[in-house]
Amino acid sequence: MENQTQDKRLYIFTSGAILGLAMVLFLSIVYLLTGRLSGTSLDALSWLIYAGVIYYTMRRYRDHYMDGFISYGKGLVFGMQTAVLSGLIIGFFFFIMFRFINPGLQLQLVQEAEEAYLALGMSEAFVEQMSASIEMMSNPWVLLISNAFSGLINGLLVALVVSIFVKRKGDPFQEVMKDV
Repeated sequence: MENQTQDKRLYIFTSGAILGLAMVLFLSIVYLLTGRLSGTSLDALSWLIYAGVIYYTMRRYRDHYMDGFISYGKGLVFGMQTAVLSGLIIGFFFFIMFRFINPGLQLQLVQEAEEAYLALGMSEAFVEQMSASIEMMSNPWVLLISNAFSGLINGLLVALVVSIFVKRKGDPFQEVMKDV
């Protein structure tokens, strides 16, 4: 029983790693093509990657570790755990990008945010006041933590939908009688 629990945990960690590495690969390709990490027309593809990987790994989890049955709630928890772990990997990727590979990305991010605020019609004085907040939010350490949190939110949104398609209920009589 303890071995099966360890196998389940290992599979959840593996699923998070798969999703995280898929997203890092995607972000790297987007960065190489556009010179930006976000704010491109390719951002919508990240949701497809999230949904595809979570669907695939949740289905395998159901079939291999849950005897072919998984409730909506357990599927939701699985998807969120997977996404949080991937968020940590993505956050670490951002940390490495902003800290070591291209420290100029932080300045570029701040400038893009300032331009976006000005385009929305905000005054220059207000944008200058916001600059310190923008710089703090683009700090590599803050990005590491915020990506873990955004992984939780993204995982919740994706798992809410994916769990509907993956859930499978077993025979209630067999569920009760397996302990007897």
